[in-house]
Amino acid sequence: MNTRRLLALTAGVALAVSLAGCAGGTGSGSGDDEQITLRFAWWGSDELNAIKAEQIALFEKAHPNITVAGEPSEYNGYYDKLATQVAGGGAPDAIQITYDALPLYVSKNAIADISADIDQDTFAAGALDAGIIDGKLYALPTGVGARGIIVNPAVFEAAGIPIPDDSSWTWDEYIDIAAQVSAASPSGTYGSAQITNDQSLMAFARQKGEDLYTADGEFGVSEKTAQSFFEFAKELQSTGASPDASTAAEDAGASLEQSLMGQGKIGMTFAPLNFISIYANASGQDLQILNVPGDSAGKIGLVIQPTVQYAVYAKSKHPKEAAMLIDFLLNSDEAGPLNKLTLGIPADPAVLEAITPELTEPEKAQVAFIDRLSAAGGVPQNPLKLPTSQLGPIITKLLDDVTFDKTTPADAAKELLSQVKTALDAS
Repeated sequence: MNTRRLLALTAGVALAVSLAGCAGGTGSGSGDDEQITLRFAWWGSDELNAIKAEQIALFEKAHPNITVAGEPSEYNGYYDKLATQVAGGGAPDAIQITYDALPLYVSKNAIADISADIDQDTFAAGALDAGIIDGKLYALPTGVGARGIIVNPAVFEAAGIPIPDDSSWTWDEYIDIAAQVSAASPSGTYGSAQITNDQSLMAFARQKGEDLYTADGEFGVSEKTAQSFFEFAKELQSTGASPDASTAAEDAGASLEQSLMGQGKIGMTFAPLNFISIYANASGQDLQILNVPGDSAGKIGLVIQPTVQYAVYAKSKHPKEAAMLIDFLLNSDEAGPLNKLTLGIPADPAVLEAITPELTEPEKAQVAFIDRLSAAGGVPQNPLKLPTSQLGPIITKLLDDVTFDKTTPADAAKELLSQVKTALDAS
């Protein structure tokens, strides 16, 4: 695969990533012999914690005067703790952060400008965009990802339904195909999972020439588009294409392994690409990734985004060493390949090339799909004004209200615009 093509995105694709190319960084003026300690906070699984421990050991070996004190945690509560630490002036030197939360913390003057500490010329034009705010580089991506339609061919084969041609399908065809799969499958197996969050809405909006937010920071989804989004969710349910409301709500709350897709009981789901490996391992079945449907075949609506990002705390006593650390973890020959695809597809072509021979078939499918998106073009994404942790629950609650017949799609659309305006006014 052409790894340069992966990152050399055309002007249309919103590659919302930022990254660094030098594995060493520059000194802080404190002297190479001065013993210092860097605090590094992140959330993640036991697997990710083990990888980071190995990477930190490599960094400490390369920099004997630096000790890294890791502060791993669960995602739940991570931002509450970070907000408290920032308010008290005692956040960790290096911080894991989602790209949607970055602007908020930059606006609080909590994130350091690392422009001078990172060799930005190593990577393709456009690769640093999501970490750059007002011309300054604030964050590096752990990797890149996107969403797509993850498909279980075994479910389609058992139902006698061919896998759709994703180069030319529409949302109406998606519902029809999913309903056919449900009708031809055993009870408890469905053609599609229910849509769930703001990323689904973003795809709808971008296909209609809109976006989650306008360039000047207002909510960018029209009431008409929001209504069509909620109508789509309701039609998925009413046609039997997806589970009933209670089953769908239970499925949304399950772990990926215990979800219907993980059990091999869903034909299609709109999900992050990296979920394919988890679903495949849990179900024991080979899965594929398809492009999302659209109003027409020419409008994709997807964006390539950083999985998560690493940043440096603005009040760190050792900001240059902290920048060295996050750069080393992602881009050094020693530590970078250890991540494989656990944190997204490496945004450094050299790291991606190094791990490519070791990739599984589901992982190769992720890389191929990102390459396909990068070649397809699209409209750049406007900056996010509300973190997903704020917008996502609003949309999920309204989707539940629609599917449980507590409100209509039209009223849900009005309520969405009202709640988002209130949240934006308060931000």
